[in-house]
Amino acid sequence: MKDPSRETEPDEEQIYEEREAVAIFDDETSLNAAVDELMRAGIREEDLSLLADVKTLPPEGASGLEDRDFVVHADYVSPDSRTEGMAALVGVPLYVAGAGVAAVVATGGAALIPTIAVVAGSGLAAGAVGLVLARVFGHQHAKRVQQQIAKGGLLLWVRVLDDTRDAAVLDILRNSGGRDVHLHVVRRSWSAADIPMHEAQPDPLLKL
Repeated sequence: MKDPSRETEPDEEQIYEEREAVAIFDDETSLNAAVDELMRAGIREEDLSLLADVKTLPPEGASGLEDRDFVVHADYVSPDSRTEGMAALVGVPLYVAGAGVAAVVATGGAALIPTIAVVAGSGLAAGAVGLVLARVFGHQHAKRVQQQIAKGGLLLWVRVLDDTRDAAVLDILRNSGGRDVHLHVVRRSWSAADIPMHEAQPDPLLKL
């Protein structure tokens, strides 16, 4: 049995409980509308999360995963942030060829890196590659959204730290088109490996 008095190792996995509201949306527009309303109501963007990988959905779909312990979540990425990221790919392609390579790999663009390296010396060509990347990632995002919808819908979790907001959060989720809306407490795990290494987190709906 583990001695509770022993200090926790830096890389040791920690188990904790989290209280949150959950809803399933049948389209991305409704999900984004719910997020807008939640943020206007005082919910922080960092308290919003999506499913990290559609491949983890069970046969019964989204409804079979919404209350399950240890589901890997990913931060919500707003449409504005995603648009800015696409613009950066077009406008600053040399950054993608350098510091942005890790993000490209994480979002499924590894096969394009050799092409970027070849054209990095040409501003015009690099801009063209940036445009291609933006289109590819935009297509991947749309594809992942459709895959999740086909498997039962888009899951949105909202961490609720203040129980006085319960009713307001649930009402917003329902009024925005969410279904299976409810509160729950689930177990999560955390370790040092979850700390980002100074990189922007990729859009979870781009993950392959």
